[in-house]
Order: sequence, then C-alpha cells, then structure tokens
Amino acid sequence: MELVNISYMKKGQILGFFDKFPHSKVLFSPIKKYYFISYVYWDERDPIVSQVDLEKMELLFNSYMGREAFYRKRRSGEMGVGGA
Repeated sequence: MELVNISYMKKGQILGFFDKFPHSKVLFSPIKKYYFISYVYWDERDPIVSQVDLEKMELLFNSYMGREAFYRKRRSGEMGVGGA
C-alpha cells in the first residue's frame, strides 16, 4: 500500500488517499506531534479496511509528514507524561 495524495482541510486535518483504497478518503487529525486516523470515508467499491490496514496507513502518513519517530514512540508507549 502507498500514500498517493493528500489534501489539507480545516483545523490541521488532512485527507489521505491510498492506492489500495482508490475510492475512499482517510481523514487524519493531529494529536500531540503525530497524526491519527479519525475517520475513513469508505466507498463500497473498495475492499473492507482492516485494523492492519489502518495501522499501515497511519505509519505511511506519519512517515510522509516527517512524524514517524513521534508516531513510533507513541506506539511503544515511550512518550510519557509530565517531566523527568
């Protein structure tokens, strides 16, 4: 799967378009220093979007946006809260 295009929206949200789901749009929202999928505008002409697909989309998108390190820290739970 590849990220083929993006489109900027209001409030920092970005639509992502992926080759595996050519008729569907994926809405990414910023949280902290990375992006997560907040909604998938799924089209019935595309295959069902699985949890694995969602995780791959988030990783590809955050990598494209230069946020992969922050996303991976979030996935591993290393981000922490507070100071020290």
